[in-house]
Parts: sequence; C-alpha cells; structure tokens
Amino acid sequence: MFVDTDAIRAFGAANSTQAADLAAVAAALSSMPGSAAGAMLGPVGTRFLAALADALVQGSRAVAILSDRVEAGHLTAYASAGAYEDADHQLGAAVSRL
Repeated sequence: MFVDTDAIRAFGAANSTQAADLAAVAAALSSMPGSAAGAMLGPVGTRFLAALADALVQGSRAVAILSDRVEAGHLTAYASAGAYEDADHQLGAAVSRL
C-alpha cells in the first residue's frame, strides 16, 4: 500500500487555511449592515433592513458551520495521515518478524 501522507497533510493544511478564511467571512457578515444603514434608508427602508439583517445572521451562521466542518476536515486529514504511517510501521515490524 502506498499513501502520500505529505499530500494528505498538505490537504489538511489547506483546509485549515480555508476554515480561517470562512470564519473571517462569517465575522464580516455578522457585522452588517452597519449602523449608518438605517440613517441612509430612513423609515421606508426599515423592513428591508430588518430582512437584510436576518439574512445576514443566517448567512453568517451557515458560513460559521461550514468553517467548523472544513476545520474538522483538517483534523481528520492529519489523523488519517498518522494512522497510515502507524499502520505502515506496524506492518513493517510484523513482516520483519516472519
């Protein structure tokens, strides 16, 4: 069996970077719309701003969940690479005892 554990770890590192980027997006979404939005749109835009704020909260939550799942992929990739290396070492030891 051949497994490129370095490639698996590189994939895990890329997942971690992407998870951090997604967390930043979630934070940016949660800070919108800004306080000046209400003043710009006035009372006519109140319902629109409420709907927009609700959509942004939902979007922020969804992106945060995605970030958590991508980060879990990072951890899984590193654990998988380690498990492959452990299995390889154990197999090598077992074969050498034959």
